Amino acid sequence: MTNDVPNIVSCICLKRDMRVVCSLEDNVVPQCQYSDLMTDGRVTKISQLINLMARMKSWHTDPSSKPLSLDVRTAVSILQSAKENLPEPDSEQFRKVDLIIEQLRLLLQKKHGRQYSPELTLFAYMIMASSSAAYNVLVQENILSLPSVSTLKKITRKVDSATNVDNAAYLQLRVSKLPEYERTVILIIDEIYVSKRIEYAGGDVMGLTADGKVASTLLCFMIKSVASRYKDIVAIYPIDKLTASKQHECYLDVMVLLHKTPVTVVAISVDNAATNRKFYVDHLCDGTLKTSITDTTTGQPIFLIFDPVHSLKNVYNNFQRREVFECPPMERNLPHGCSANFRHIAELYGIESTMSLKKAHRLTPAALNPRNIEKTSVKLAVSVFSESTRDALQFYANHQGYSEWLSTAEFLSLVIKLWNVLNVKTSHKGKHKRDYSMDPVRSSLDWKLDFLREFADFLRRWEASTKPGLSKETFLALRHTCLAIADCASFLLDRRGFNYVLLGHVQSDAIESRFGWFRQLAGANYYISTRQVVEGDKKIRAVSLVKFSHLSLTEIDQELSASSDLVPATSTDSVADSIADAITCLQRPSASDANIIYYVSGAISRSVVRGTKCDSCKEALVNTEVLKPLQVDESVDCRASTFLDSVNRGGLVRPAEYAFELGVHCWCVFEQIRTSQELMSQFLTAGHHRTLFSKVIDRVSPSSSQFISIDAYENICVYDHDLKDLFVHKFFNCCVAKNLAKELTNKANAQSRQTKRCKIAKLQSEAP
Repeated sequence: MTNDVPNIVSCICLKRDMRVVCSLEDNVVPQCQYSDLMTDGRVTKISQLINLMARMKSWHTDPSSKPLSLDVRTAVSILQSAKENLPEPDSEQFRKVDLIIEQLRLLLQKKHGRQYSPELTLFAYMIMASSSAAYNVLVQENILSLPSVSTLKKITRKVDSATNVDNAAYLQLRVSKLPEYERTVILIIDEIYVSKRIEYAGGDVMGLTADGKVASTLLCFMIKSVASRYKDIVAIYPIDKLTASKQHECYLDVMVLLHKTPVTVVAISVDNAATNRKFYVDHLCDGTLKTSITDTTTGQPIFLIFDPVHSLKNVYNNFQRREVFECPPMERNLPHGCSANFRHIAELYGIESTMSLKKAHRLTPAALNPRNIEKTSVKLAVSVFSESTRDALQFYANHQGYSEWLSTAEFLSLVIKLWNVLNVKTSHKGKHKRDYSMDPVRSSLDWKLDFLREFADFLRRWEASTKPGLSKETFLALRHTCLAIADCASFLLDRRGFNYVLLGHVQSDAIESRFGWFRQLAGANYYISTRQVVEGDKKIRAVSLVKFSHLSLTEIDQELSASSDLVPATSTDSVADSIADAITCLQRPSASDANIIYYVSGAISRSVVRGTKCDSCKEALVNTEVLKPLQVDESVDCRASTFLDSVNRGGLVRPAEYAFELGVHCWCVFEQIRTSQELMSQFLTAGHHRTLFSKVIDRVSPSSSQFISIDAYENICVYDHDLKDLFVHKFFNCCVAKNLAKELTNKANAQSRQTKRCKIAKLQSEAP
């Protein structure tokens, strides 16, 4: 009773077919809460009804006796009805309610019996891909019901396989969700420096170049849509020393790959490094730099661009280092020419350094005297070539008696106008900033394209005048970029049917941000390794498929399965044949080596049995009986199990004769490869090292065995487990790959230190 008004707190409704419907506090009680009292919800005895009434009464009078599952299922029922009434199934509210419902349902399930929805699985994967440490904290706090890291890796293996099947298959998936106009892309080429370190992961020894040297640079190729935010790394090449010829070889491979996908490359963007200039001039333009080349496959022009961001940084560095620029006249923008002096900017900062409110608020000491690493910062360049710095110079020149500063302000105004035209990334930037120079290019007759061509002519006349100015390389790159971008924009508007062009989409910011993402995934470490870059790229690709392309796990699995059937067989067969033919005679191990092989073979056998959980595998690989000791050398009383017997405290596994002989065979083959420089080079330059080693083991006949013949032994257990393949893979992971990676890394570091010492000694000997 509430204010003398009757209120029904619990109710049992008995229908004609003897089914009951119970409600508690205006909420229907799920049938599973009283299924122990009656089957199928039907009343067959009066005692069932009495017991049900007693239960309902106890839940009302004593809330502590009410099970948690009742409240949870009631909440799920209410939220489910609310979700069905939402107008938009893909709305933000719908997704949030759906997540809460799933979490409530998982609350009632046992930890090892949970089944996660694809949406929650992908959501968890994206968190783990962004930060594995953050995801581990979420799992350990146990506030949300989330898949474990191991479970998540198993479930998302089909997503990761996109990076292992074929780049064309992955790109096909990504591009399939893009509209036609967004498939017009620019190819950005840049390199990221990595630590000279060899690492083993996933069956491959990573960190080696194509010729077997330790990589110090990764040459990366990215495609970026000129009409949207789409971007993707399409190829990564480990390089020891980058040259224009190597870059051209990689470029040709990438173009063959891109021709397999429905994208159109309209431009190539590189920075102003000497290697890139040589790549353009000698390999793409046949000795004379041109604004565009013709794609021999499509017949369409490809425009050659030096990155505008790097050009701006070079102008800033030239201005800061040389201090004085003598600029010739430029019609409508610099009619009388100018004499710009970087000291004027330093004096401006000195005047306002003690002020609490500054007109040139973006100037900093680092912008005036940058360190070597800071000279690559776009932020410092933009702080000098900014409207606040220009306006402050003009104010002090007109009102404070610093009239000589006006010429410097005119030069800054010209560079700012150029940057505003080249840095438009959204169609509404001009309206937002109220600056018409930031509007997109909407016609091939747009004044902004005429301005770029006029600025290129201005740079040509400035360089020809031999007056103080930019370096020869900066003159070339900036002049060429202005002409190439103007021609590219006209081509997109007139030939590709674009309504407008955003010139900011032809910058290298996309690949630089991707490099930053790689470093964040590697623990915010700047000097990352090749393995960390490759693994980071796999995570980003998986996130791109499920987050940006909105592909489901089923769609990804179907597309990749179809694409994997079209991928040709790897070239490891021919390499394995060549290595196997070169191995002529295998030497049996010494007594000391045999003891280590016996010990390791037991550990590998134990690992295989733990993975397969198969009694047949255990019977074939593990020695469970006390047999006759395996005598290694008849002239010396030394058994293969001597070392294991001396360290065994009861938990070590003794390998069977088959496992021991297989371990000896693997060791003999690898020793033959390791001691031959030619075979080792051939082995390292091939890919899929673990698979290659397994094929070599199959092709090389074992040496005369003391105990059994491996070739005559049955390698498949009764449950169809390939014992030989499992054992060889474990042996390669345990005994070959990691030790080989350490040995190669130490050798590379020793050579690097020796080279540095030689350079220092040479410099000291040449010193006066």
